[in-house]
Amino acid sequence: MTMEEPPPHPAPGFLTPEDLRALRHQLRGVHMVEVRQIGGTPAAGVEVVSWLQAEGYEVQFRVVQRMTPPPLRRIVFRYLPGHAEMTIAPEVRG
Repeated sequence: MTMEEPPPHPAPGFLTPEDLRALRHQLRGVHMVEVRQIGGTPAAGVEVVSWLQAEGYEVQFRVVQRMTPPPLRRIVFRYLPGHAEMTIAPEVRG
């Protein structure tokens, strides 16, 4: 019998448990979400889109090169008739 090393722990994802609670609250009554990603790795966008789709939202995704003014938080919402725009900025701390 040989001893195996435990598998490495996956790197933490973009969405925290607090983020998930906030998303459920912020997106009440919304059916369509446009996700815009500024910076960071593509994995953050994939994670967010996958989670939203699993929750039953219709999702559109696009990468944005710049935003003026730049976001001050990792996740920012803007509400429009019939849908929400969610900007994710993985490189923003706080």
